[in-house]
Amino acid sequence: MRLDELPPRVCAVVRSVATDDEATQRLKTLGICVGRRVESVRVGDPLILKIFGSRLGLSAELARRVRVEICLPDHCALREDEAV
Repeated sequence: MRLDELPPRVCAVVRSVATDDEATQRLKTLGICVGRRVESVRVGDPLILKIFGSRLGLSAELARRVRVEICLPDHCALREDEAV
């Protein structure tokens, strides 16, 4: 699924990023890269994500280029971090 389709309060793992080099570098600078766990906080434009305990805004245009896989509830590292 695309990152812009991820429902609020759902975490997922980034599986691919389909952008040009400049946009890919911008996403990496924000912490959005393959293998990274992210959580959707708010949908829309901008999309609000939680990464490493911080929130960031991402344009819907960039979010459409990121493919994610939803984490299973009992295997989500983001949820485990909140429990500590």
